[in-house]
Amino acid sequence: MSTLNIGDKVKFLNTSGGGVVARLIDSRMVSILIEDGFEIPTMISELIKIDPHDAAGRFFEEHYNIDMPTDLSEPEEVPDDRLLPLPHHLTADRKSEDIYLAFVPHDQKWLITGQVDIFLINNSSYDVLYNIFGKTPLGHYNGVDYGSIFPDSKLLLDTINREQLTHWTEGCMQFLFHKQQSREVLPPFNSEFLVEGKKFFKEGNYREHAIIQARGIVVKVLSLTDHLKSADHTGDSGNVTRPGSNDSILIMKYQVSPREAVVDLHIHELVDDPTNLEKSEILEFQLNYFLKCLDSAIVSHFMKVVFIHGVGNGILRTNLIELLKKQDGIEFFDAPMAKYGVGALEVRIPHND
Repeated sequence: MSTLNIGDKVKFLNTSGGGVVARLIDSRMVSILIEDGFEIPTMISELIKIDPHDAAGRFFEEHYNIDMPTDLSEPEEVPDDRLLPLPHHLTADRKSEDIYLAFVPHDQKWLITGQVDIFLINNSSYDVLYNIFGKTPLGHYNGVDYGSIFPDSKLLLDTINREQLTHWTEGCMQFLFHKQQSREVLPPFNSEFLVEGKKFFKEGNYREHAIIQARGIVVKVLSLTDHLKSADHTGDSGNVTRPGSNDSILIMKYQVSPREAVVDLHIHELVDDPTNLEKSEILEFQLNYFLKCLDSAIVSHFMKVVFIHGVGNGILRTNLIELLKKQDGIEFFDAPMAKYGVGALEVRIPHND
């Protein structure tokens, strides 16, 4: 619907009656003054604006006997109670700047039932403009929420029932970063996200987190520290859509000689604490990391990368081979057994010669 302003006539969408907009509470809610003199906080999505100059507005036109207050031209600024500051000890001593998505059950005793609060957490020194899309079963994107969040704060995005979790567990997030004074301008961030639905039905996945001061599931969406490094190593920041995927800094961590690298894909080499990850999450993380390293090697003109996958049940190796088959101009074969055993693939990039 169109933007509402103070003094606009509106009709309630889901019940009879209506009134006049008396105050703007926040981007989603206004206060409606009704005929008996009471104000009712109402979601904008539950209102129909009555515009006498509009055909639809004339259809809904009603006269409300309301005496408008005289001070409405100076609306009272109401703080957004969905926005909460982060604990000072976390923001004062942080070693990296990060953005999280958090799922916090209302009932902290029965974690797998009841309503869930969804927070966007900005543990950084930047004002962040955010845009969140949910992914539908058909692969389309629905706009879920957009807005801004101050530095060092968490924002309650929504309170949902368990049946609504699927709207928040897969989709795409976009961020823009603003600071009053900064040495450089950060590039926009755009990335897919996925949280496995079954995580929400196992109590052990809900852990105590200082950043939410409760038990919940916390997902790191973005490390701004890594994003800043990505900006430092990218000539055209406007082309950055996936931090770490096309910049040269990642493969440099694994360089063993000029234009050659060795990457160990064992999960304990990639994640500090993998105990919270399901097997499917581990595999997904390893495959994504492999692709990032391969992209980085190609962009950085590396000639050879050895990927150590281990022996195990062979699932990781099979998936790596399937991904490599889809890469044009890439050669791969078993790495030397004398040096790496039977658990490694050697990838060569001939066009980088």
